[in-house]
Amino acid sequence: MFFRSRKRQTSGGGVSHASDPAGSEAGKRQPQQWDSWRRSTQRVTRAWNEWLAADGRQRAERCRCYVSALAREERAAAASTGEAIRSAM
Repeated sequence: MFFRSRKRQTSGGGVSHASDPAGSEAGKRQPQQWDSWRRSTQRVTRAWNEWLAADGRQRAERCRCYVSALAREERAAAASTGEAIRSAM
């Protein structure tokens, strides 16, 4: 009735799309990139909390740390979602 892409189990127990061979390099990199993105997001949260807790003298430095953490998180997000888009094609 409706078209749905077929999925299959990978050797690691995860699910991969039928268009992505189970042993492909992109399929192996994807979990690492998602983990990197998750860790980057956690660093953003930590930097935000440190910025809010900082006193007047440390506030400017904590703000720079927060902005830097945001930039790293954006790069990690672009890497993981960009790889997901390329592997789906």
